[in-house]
Amino acid sequence: MPEDVETDGLDAIFPNCSKKYGEGEPLTFEDRVRLVELPLNSRLDDVVGGLNERAAIHNRMLLQRGILSHADRNLLYVDEVNLLSDEIVDAILDASAQGLYTVRRGPLSATYRSRFALIGSMNPEEGRLRPQILDRFGLRVVVHGLEDSPDRLMAYQHVRAYLANPRALIANFRDETELAQEEITLARELLPQVNINSEAEQLGLQLVRNLAIDYLRVEIAMFEAARAHAAADGHDEASFDDVRAVAPMALRVRRSTYIQEYFQSQESEEQESLFMLDEHNTESDSRSARA
Repeated sequence: MPEDVETDGLDAIFPNCSKKYGEGEPLTFEDRVRLVELPLNSRLDDVVGGLNERAAIHNRMLLQRGILSHADRNLLYVDEVNLLSDEIVDAILDASAQGLYTVRRGPLSATYRSRFALIGSMNPEEGRLRPQILDRFGLRVVVHGLEDSPDRLMAYQHVRAYLANPRALIANFRDETELAQEEITLARELLPQVNINSEAEQLGLQLVRNLAIDYLRVEIAMFEAARAHAAADGHDEASFDDVRAVAPMALRVRRSTYIQEYFQSQESEEQESLFMLDEHNTESDSRSARA
């Protein structure tokens, strides 16, 4: 990557890439964003990478990339995210926090980039999501079942059509899909120029304050989502309405009873300590006055 050269010099990249860089040729090329799925039954080696089994058969040691590496600059989708094992959740947390991770297997080690947008789905009836991984989802959406009978019937008809002929069903929605793709592309091109006005910022800050949310990540998610919402509408400035549209998703399930109780207990201990110090100072002043 070009930033490797800027950080560590030409020795940080392969010789052929160093030659290209010196000749002014690009080291990377733009590719389409892909949806990379992390299956529920994945092993840790599948997720982060591990020894290549084919190479091991021939007594060779070779590391192969994992799902998190393939998700770099893409979308990582996890279905039933609340059912993942702790070791895989920890791997996702490490990669999403640092943007890279290191795999070590015996004498071999390799560092992979892993900068991705994390998308997950879950059924709350099947168990809660760990707070650490929940915090990595900037926007939270509650999906209810379809209520209108015609909509439910249409969903069944689409499923039946897909099972009968997936390609035909995809072709039926090609025009709508291409239109959505074009809108997303235009919004992504506009996004770097979108700013958020002060009225929208004050609204977001007031909402966070009123809900007594402690995490700073809330404002980041809400304001960035507001900018994206404005870009999707073709606007170069995020306004009050943009924040209002994304606020429910950014603020949902953010308040923590445990954190509130923890800070209250800490404040109580602090007040008690200050009271004892004040009493000690008063006694000391009294003894000094008698002396």
